[in-house]
Amino acid sequence: MLSSWHQLFATQAGVGAALTGLVFVALSINLRQILDLPGLAGRAGEALFLLVLPIFVGLAGVLPQSSVRALGAEFLVIGLVQFAAVTAIVAAGHAPSRDRPHREYRVRAVAAEIAVIPTVVAGIVMVAGHPGGLWWQATGTALCIAVGILDAWVLLVEILR
Repeated sequence: MLSSWHQLFATQAGVGAALTGLVFVALSINLRQILDLPGLAGRAGEALFLLVLPIFVGLAGVLPQSSVRALGAEFLVIGLVQFAAVTAIVAAGHAPSRDRPHREYRVRAVAAEIAVIPTVVAGIVMVAGHPGGLWWQATGTALCIAVGILDAWVLLVEILR
């Protein structure tokens, strides 16, 4: 069962690594503006964490696995660490965003946390012995990439307006 997902895991690790590299380029191009605007350094960290999650999950997925439960435990640990990190970054970004519309912060916070939750759900489902958690992980990868790209867009384009 797990071998049929090997190509997806390898692909998502590669895509995540490429996008993470692009975020580093965006940071280097706009570093002064990012550091000058309150909360944007945290947004950069958020983008990096969201784009690194598919890398870690992809690398875990291409390792030889003894069982669905073992891979699920790896997903669960990765997901919980990422969720804690993203939550801390989002919480720290609340104070600097107070002069902006509240809706902007709420959308950012909800999007970032929802992007990570499927990895946690995948881990729980797979630790229970159900390979269907792999579909949760595929969804989580897509969400992390989408929200990470949105954060990168803010860092690269929106700050110049």
